[in-house]
Amino acid sequence: MNKLKKLTGFKTRVILLCLPAFAGFILFFVYPAVRSVYFSLIDNTHTKNFVFLENYKTVLGNKYFRLALRNTALFSLIGVALVLIISLMLSFTLIKITGKHGFIKRFFIMPMLLPTAGIIAAWQLFFDNDWYFGLIKNHGGFFAVFPIYLLFIWKNTGINLIIIMAAVSKLPREIFEAASLEGARGFTLFRRITLPCITPAVFFAGVLSFVNSLKIFKESYLFFGTNYPPDAAYILQYYMNNHFHRLNYQILATATVIFTSIISVIIIAFYTFENKFSKNTF
Repeated sequence: MNKLKKLTGFKTRVILLCLPAFAGFILFFVYPAVRSVYFSLIDNTHTKNFVFLENYKTVLGNKYFRLALRNTALFSLIGVALVLIISLMLSFTLIKITGKHGFIKRFFIMPMLLPTAGIIAAWQLFFDNDWYFGLIKNHGGFFAVFPIYLLFIWKNTGINLIIIMAAVSKLPREIFEAASLEGARGFTLFRRITLPCITPAVFFAGVLSFVNSLKIFKESYLFFGTNYPPDAAYILQYYMNNHFHRLNYQILATATVIFTSIISVIIIAFYTFENKFSKNTF
């Protein structure tokens, strides 16, 4: 009876302690999301006439929204893939020497701690030359956004490296010894043993990189210094920022709902794939 009372009291305290966080989640996340859906279904914030899906047709039919969506998707896909590949390669390269040279971890995590304005000033100084502008002129739009790709990889490789190295260092050596006795070597050992064991860490690093790829707008905006960068660098935040300045809240809300829906589907797909991969590999 006393144990039951203690358990009930503990649950009550936990619920009470969680209430402020839950209230903040409702106030700052759920309520704005509901309001965004509402704004996406009206003509504007003054007359507030219900137009159902007209705003969605307008946004999806806008060539700048499609350009921004394509560039954002392309940046996330290429950027996250490159960051994960580089992080995996570096983690297995450095895992053997970090015991003797612990400063290496701090070296790779530093880019995330440096002020963005300072980094962009250095980036502009490095890329402000005839060689870079010649590449843009002769080879198309990708080289216009190449500095942003490079900056994203440089800033995010460190944190992914730390996450993957921590997962690899905790793997029991007995598994690898047993696999070696069975004849597993090289890439087979990595694909069949190492990768499935660190899949949760790689998945977490991938999701973290994906979220960070959607927050690259500040760096892009400071680097190009304009609301209208080259077409290859025109990402979704530029589109939303322009409509925010014009007070087109219904268009802004519609684009937010569409983009949030896409992101939710991608995250669920990532989680489902990671779950199935972890179960089917062994």
